[in-house]
Amino acid sequence: MTTPRLSTLPGPTFRAGIQVATGVHRNDTYTVAQVLTYHVPPTPGQSEREISDGMQAIAASLRLGAHDEAPPFIGHGRIQLAGITPHLNYGRDDSRIALPVGEDWRTVAQSGAAVRVIVLFDPLWPGGGQNALAAHVDACYDRGTLRWGTTFL
Repeated sequence: MTTPRLSTLPGPTFRAGIQVATGVHRNDTYTVAQVLTYHVPPTPGQSEREISDGMQAIAASLRLGAHDEAPPFIGHGRIQLAGITPHLNYGRDDSRIALPVGEDWRTVAQSGAAVRVIVLFDPLWPGGGQNALAAHVDACYDRGTLRWGTTFL
């Protein structure tokens, strides 16, 4: 995995640009609750490299694994169900990432199913729809600019 150049984890200002998509993936052998995080493109004074480094630092803090290997177990407590909205805890209490989940996601995760966390390093504007997001995930996979791992509630 590429080592991020940040010595500290990104805080609230960086966190403000992080977008989250959640969903449930089902196939014949398993069901998994998914959490996908990515960052919007750079704002004035910010570079794509800074975004990539920040997302890499988050992935490293979560102990996410390489995209082309089986997703590693990243430990318990990564998803916190404090109150109504679950949060992804990447190691900064002032910058936990709120997860917009539906009842189906919550039911699957609370049943003991795996929760797959995916972090993309390349920025993307939100609002392009599921097809644009899926194409971006595929492109990040092809470039090796995503990390993933598995946790449980």
